[in-house]
Formats: sequence, C-alpha cells, structure tokens
Amino acid sequence: MPKKGKLNKEEKGEEKEKLFVKYRKRHSAIESNINELEHRGLNRCPDRKESNFNRYVGLSCIAYNLHKIGQTILRKKQRSDITLKQSA
Repeated sequence: MPKKGKLNKEEKGEEKEKLFVKYRKRHSAIESNINELEHRGLNRCPDRKESNFNRYVGLSCIAYNLHKIGQTILRKKQRSDITLKQSA
C-alpha cells in the first residue's frame, strides 16, 4: 500500500516501480469488487452459524456473477444493434 504523507527518495522510487503500481491497481480492483458484493446483499449476514454464512456468501457471489453476465449480454446486444443500423 502506498504510504500516506511525505515520501523520501527511496519510498518514491519504490512506489514508481512497475510491480508496486501493478499491485496498487489490483488492490483498488479488489476494493471495488468488495463494494459490489456489499451492494448485492453481503453487507450484513443475519444468520449466526458458519454454514449459513457460507451459504450467504455463495448467494452473494452468484448475484454478482449474474449481474456481470447480464452486463456482458447487454453490451453485446448494443454492439450488434449498432452494427445492424450502420449496415442498413
């Protein structure tokens, strides 16, 4: 994670390395996915047992995946509609 506050020369150099930048970008993608799961119902689990929690997490992941599949289908449909209009 990037350091907060003023950086010295060593720290600036470390944070500009390709590997550091790659991992920093990956971390924000993970945070985005966590936020998406929270919007799909994983922000609170009313069940108290671990088996119920595992089921709850699974259902949230399925909801997330269905949402992503739906987005992909809509994107493909929009592209095909655009190509049909251009060819007509």
